[in-house]
This record gives sequence, C-alpha cells and structure tokens, in this order.
Amino acid sequence: MSTTGVAIETAVGLMRNGDLVAAERACRQMLLTEPGRSDVVHLLGVVLLMGGHAADAERQLDLATRLDAGSAVAHYNRGNALNALGRFDEAVACFERAVAIRPDLAEAHCNRGNALSRLSRWQEAVAAYDAALALRPALVEALNNRGDALMRLGREAEALAGFDAALAIKPDHVAALNNRGNALRRQGRLQEALAAYDGALKLRPDLVDALDNRGLVLQELGLPEAALASFDHALALSPDRAGTRLNRAGALRDLRRFDEAVADCDRALALRPNDAAVLNARGVVRHEARQLDEAVADYRRALDLDPGMAEAWNNLGNALHDLDGMEEAEAAYRKALALRPDYPEAIVNRGMAFMDRRRFEEAMADFDRAIELRAGYSEAYKRRGVARLLQGDYAAGWADYEASQQHWRERNPHLVQPIPYWAGEPLAGKRLLLSEPNGFGDTIMFFRYLLPMLEQGADISFQGPRSLFRLLASCSERIRFIETVDDPARYDYQASLWSLPHAFGTRLDDIPTGIPYLRAEPERVQRWASALDPASFNIGICWQGNPARKIDAARSIPLTHFQALADVPGVRLVSLQKHHGLDQLGRVPVGAQVQLLGDEFDAGADAFLDTAAIMQGLDLVVSCDSVVNHLAGALGRPAWIGLRYVPEFRWMLDRADSPWYPSLRLFRQPAIGDWASVFTAMADELRKIAGQPRG
Repeated sequence: MSTTGVAIETAVGLMRNGDLVAAERACRQMLLTEPGRSDVVHLLGVVLLMGGHAADAERQLDLATRLDAGSAVAHYNRGNALNALGRFDEAVACFERAVAIRPDLAEAHCNRGNALSRLSRWQEAVAAYDAALALRPALVEALNNRGDALMRLGREAEALAGFDAALAIKPDHVAALNNRGNALRRQGRLQEALAAYDGALKLRPDLVDALDNRGLVLQELGLPEAALASFDHALALSPDRAGTRLNRAGALRDLRRFDEAVADCDRALALRPNDAAVLNARGVVRHEARQLDEAVADYRRALDLDPGMAEAWNNLGNALHDLDGMEEAEAAYRKALALRPDYPEAIVNRGMAFMDRRRFEEAMADFDRAIELRAGYSEAYKRRGVARLLQGDYAAGWADYEASQQHWRERNPHLVQPIPYWAGEPLAGKRLLLSEPNGFGDTIMFFRYLLPMLEQGADISFQGPRSLFRLLASCSERIRFIETVDDPARYDYQASLWSLPHAFGTRLDDIPTGIPYLRAEPERVQRWASALDPASFNIGICWQGNPARKIDAARSIPLTHFQALADVPGVRLVSLQKHHGLDQLGRVPVGAQVQLLGDEFDAGADAFLDTAAIMQGLDLVVSCDSVVNHLAGALGRPAWIGLRYVPEFRWMLDRADSPWYPSLRLFRQPAIGDWASVFTAMADELRKIAGQPRG
C-alpha cells in the first residue's frame, strides 16, 4: 500500500473514533503534497461536515465532485452538506446526480426525500422514500420520514403503518415514537397518542417536540392543567420556542386565564416579529376573552402581513359576526373561501352568518356542503339541525343534532362513559344515566322528559352540577342525583337530555308539557312575598347572561332599554340578576328604579331556589333569553322574553307564543340590534294589564 493510502486509512480511523480534529489535520497534510487527490478532498469534506462545519465541507465536496464527476458518494455527501446549509434545491440536484450514477444507493434516495420534504414537495418525497425502501426495506430513517411526508398529505393511516414498521425494526427510535403519536392524535386516538409521546420521553426526557405534542393531546383530552405543565417543561428546556408559547396560550385560554394567554402570545410575537400566524393566534385568544375589537385588529394586522392566510380571514369573519357586522363578516368568509374553496369551518361559519340574516336557503346549502366535504363533521350537523328546528322541521332537526352528538362521541371516546346510548328502547325496569352538558337552560327545558320516562318504569339517575339538584328534585322524588359516576356497569343506558326529543320522536304538536314540572319551596315563597310591594305591578327582570359565554353575550340586553317598562304607571322593577350585569345599575337612570333583593338572594350553594320562590309572587317576569325564562316557563309563571332578530332554535320564527312553555310570550327584534322596538311593544302591552287588579 502506498504512503498516501496508509495516511488515508489512518485519517479514516481517526474520523471513526471521533477524533475529527486529528482527522482534519491528517487530510490537510496529505493535500499539501497531493492537492489534486479527489479521495482526500472528499474525505476532508466528510470530516468537516461531521464536525459541524457545513459551509467549509460543501466547498471541499464541491471540489471533490469536480475532480471526480463520476463519484456517486461525493455527490451524495455534497447533497448532505447542502441540506445542512438549507440549500435544498441544490441538495436535490446532487442526490439526483448520485442516484443517476449509482441507482442502488438507498441513502441517496432517502436523503433526496429529506430535501424534497424541506421544500414541502411531499408527493415527490414519498416517491423518493419508496425508491430507498425498494432497495433497503429495513431503512428505518426512510420509513419514519416517509410517514412524516404522508402525514403532510393527510394520509394518516399509511403514515401510522410506516411508523409501526420503523419501530418494529428499532423499538427505541425516538422520532418514530413521537411521529406515531402525531398520527394517532390526527386519528382521534388520543390515549394511544399520549402513550406514544410518553414512550418517546422515557427514552429522551429532554425531547422538546414530544413534550409540546404531549401538551397538545392533553389539551384535547380536556386536561388543560396537565397540558400547561407539559408546555412549561418544554419551555424550561427551550425558552425561545414561539410555537410552544402559542400552545401554552391555548391551554391558558381553555383555563380562561386570558391575560396570561395574551402575554404568552406577546412573547411569541417578540420571538417572531411580524409573524402573521402569531398575530392570528393572539386574535383567537382575545376573541375568546370577548375583546372583540382587539381581536379584529390582530386579524387585520395578520392579513396585512399575509393576505393569503385563509384562517385569519375566517377568524376575522367570526369576530365581525359577533360584533353584528354581518355584511363585513360575510365578505371575510368569502375571502377565506376564495383562497381555500374546500374550507369546511369557513363554510359553516358563513352559513351561520346567513342564518342571522334569515337567508336560510343559503345557510342550509353551506351546512350541506360542509358535511359533504368532511364526513362526520359534528359542528356542521349541529348547525344544520338547529336551522331545521328553528324553521319547525323537528324530525330532521332532532336527527341532525343526534348525528352531531354521535360524531362527537366517535371523535372523543375518552370523554364518554362505557354505557350504551338509549335510542328509544323499552324502559321498564331499566336504569338510565342522564346528563346535559349544554347549560342550565337546556337542562331545565328538557328535564320535562324525565316524567314520561318515569311513567314507563325507568330508574333514573341524573349527573350534573350539585347546585341544581335541589331545584330539579322538585320534579320527582324518584330521581337520583349524582355528581360523578362511580360504577358505569350499574346502568343499562345513558343519554344527554338534548337527545331525548329525538328518542321520543317529538313533533311540534306533542311536546311534553305537564307544566309546572318544577316547583318552588313553599316556605321560600312566603318569605320572598314580603319583599314585594302589594300596591305595585311587580316585574322581575333579567338583562344579562354570562359575558364570558359567546351565546349569552349575544342574547343579553342593555339595561337602559328596561326604562320603557319602568315608565309605565304602577310598575315596579325587581332585579333577578345575579353576578353579571349588576354594574349597569349605577350607570343608567333606570338602575335607580330597580329594586334589589339583597346579598342573601340565591346566595346559598343551591341555585335559583329564591328566584323560583319570588316568581310565585311576581306579576310578570321580563328577561333576555336566559335560564330565568326557562325557570319561569317550567314553573308555569307568566314571562315575556326579548329575542334577537334570529333567536335560538326553541323560540322558532315569527310567533308570539312558545310550544315549550305556554305561559311565555315572545317579543322579537324586527331588525338586527333593534331592542328599542322590542321594549316599545312590551310597554304598550304592559299598559293594558299593569293597572288591572292582581289575580
């Protein structure tokens, strides 16, 4: 062997043993005597690349390919250096030259796929990985990276198979475990995804990507506190990850810690100034916090930076919609859909904007289109169901709503008790678990169905918030109330209250009434009767729901409009308002005319007991669309409701009465935002009855 050959072997040995400084020195020493040796130039380039000197490596490897244009390995290694420098187009060309010379060089096919992936040319990347795997089926890097490319193409099932194949060969492949979690998460298999991330972190506790992804899946599992801890761990390891800051903001948003969430978005923006995605994310947080003008400003700034960002146009439409800017909202949705015609969320949101302007045919077409685009799209089924119910098509409406619930359960099996769902089977001797996640108003409205179920011989347990139990127990002493389910095997069926109208096949002409089906406690009725002025026409009023809930904020009525009622001779207004909206009393003239019932009113652990009691002594209840009118209706007490131009489904359209609550009367906005006309009509009617003797 020649002296140079011995020196090359020595340099290679030093490189393999990790002594890169000595290996580089040996290569440069050889080049002093033989500067044109392509194999030594190539080796020096590889040593420099291994040492992290990609720019110097690329220059040497470029020289090596010019000295020996037929060296596939030199072109391959130059491609690796170009990949490291982020010059991906040039890297692809180098790998293509390498495989043209040596078609069997599996690593070159694989790394070509890596460069194509960095260029977001996912379909070509998959083909490159396929070529590598045809040569070396056990090439783990190709299996893993092919799966990642397939994920980008939305082919999650194929991607998962690739990750599983990689892990079958190398069970401790951390990147494949993390990617497997991503594929499982995309399929809604959240518990399995969490196990995959935990497996990756067991091998690499400092793997920030896995900590970040673990936080996201915990958030989707409804565990925002645990998600927050995972994001905090990731940021402790890598404080400058703007994406993790945004994910942390999402967890804080779910915890309704909006100020902290906005602060995290601000930190992300400091890390990525003028980043449209960060501004869009901050807008979402501000929107949830009901800071609508600030959210609009963030979305508009994001769109100034990136006019092609369909998500920001969609989000802008949502914020403008909530500000009652319906025409502007529709225009924003049109922009989103011009950029991405098959964007189901924007299509559903535009449908809701059409609904609010009574353009029902267009709304239904949008809901149909969204369902066509995304099978099992729960929100689209729900919105179509609500639109049908609003227009009186109860059979199709209940069916759509039930389909939305079923699709949601399929997507979130981790949140569902392992108990069969009741679909109308005979109930005699059967044990049912009932619940209702949609709020107190829906709970009271649909609680009427428990009476016919009891008559059929059902043994009923209701799971819900303890604060409602005492009020709801007035329906029947045969109902068992629980906060948590300790033994799912105890039950034959479960159902949400919202599902009962569908199971009963409820039509407009056979809604269970049996009113009153809730009752006030007699001793409380007597106590609160003394708080009312027997010489006045006493009207209990409620003007605001929870401002943190989007739906309540939209249905609330400024207190100032109640002045029209206070001006009717003989009328006395009595506040039924708790917690929210009381600040308005000191800001508008009518506030001074409203009787307050004191801090002890409904101050205990049990909700609405005092409200139910005082309703028995009131001449009338006047309320925004809130739980208060549901309670009045269930008690059979007279109540008037001020309704938006397009109200909730239960109030339907263009009628003054309610088939759900015979004692209620409906007063509707003649145009969006026109509360003045509603209260003028109420005052006109009130003058006819306020002076009459009390019945």
